[in-house]
Amino acid sequence: MAYLGRGACLGAGVETTWGTAVSRTNWRPLISSNLTRTVERVPRADLFSDAGAATRKGHYDLIVEAGGNATMLCTYDNVGLFLAEATGGTTGTTGSDPYTHTYNLAASLPTGMTLEFNRGTGTSEVFEGCKVNQMTLACSAGEAMTMSLDFMAEDGVARSSAGTPSFNAIENVILFHQAGSFTFGGNSYNLNSLEITVNNALTRRNLLGSQLTKQPERGDFSEITMSVDVEASDQLYADLRSGAQSDAAITFTSGTRSFAITLQNAYLTEATDPVNSAGIVQQSLSFVGESDGTDFGLAIVVINAEASRIAN
Repeated sequence: MAYLGRGACLGAGVETTWGTAVSRTNWRPLISSNLTRTVERVPRADLFSDAGAATRKGHYDLIVEAGGNATMLCTYDNVGLFLAEATGGTTGTTGSDPYTHTYNLAASLPTGMTLEFNRGTGTSEVFEGCKVNQMTLACSAGEAMTMSLDFMAEDGVARSSAGTPSFNAIENVILFHQAGSFTFGGNSYNLNSLEITVNNALTRRNLLGSQLTKQPERGDFSEITMSVDVEASDQLYADLRSGAQSDAAITFTSGTRSFAITLQNAYLTEATDPVNSAGIVQQSLSFVGESDGTDFGLAIVVINAEASRIAN
């Protein structure tokens, strides 16, 4: 029989102890995913061989790695758990319906998650000890915002019968036409596209005694970057030349719901606007967020109807 991807989804649960699997309480439908478990399997490193053959004799397993990418639609109400896991910030929820949830950067990430990748075919894989190594939010004119997550996991179990997903009845997808103006340095601009990436710079810790990684830790500075395309502006080119530094911000709004992204203490590293046609000149911009000791480079503020900042 043919396997179908229809119905593929991702379940997540917050672990109390890293690497100890928990039930999956938050479910999101997927655009795509390649979550998997791989084994580094190598031939013997010595010169052992049969007398009548020129091939090596024997092999063994070395390192087991689990993880991968999952991409989903970004909504106002359903992705709080992943925002919290990707940023680590401890700022919580205020107000009543609608509630305000704030996600800031933190020096350390949360303990981790158990993920269940329902492959849409009636089977699923469960991955334990999952941490978000990188999160990318992207939106272009004519499209919905997407969230792409790269996970590092401790291990994954063999495929088995899929769990039963439970989705929130509210599905307010963030759409391109709900965007406000992009602001930087006291000026406002209308964007063609936006991509913001949180790179947590995690590294696996493979030590003697186990084929599995210990709990991943940061191997370098985390990095927050934003790439946008706009109709060319001499002001932005001037900001690049002068080294101007300011918050770069944009807010998406749908009724009482909003999704506000602020790249704090941002500075430009690129503002290219080549002329190659008779049409409108486009400009590609790259920003980097920086800490000033109070603001740490990124804040995402979500207003929705969910009382919990990690709701489904």
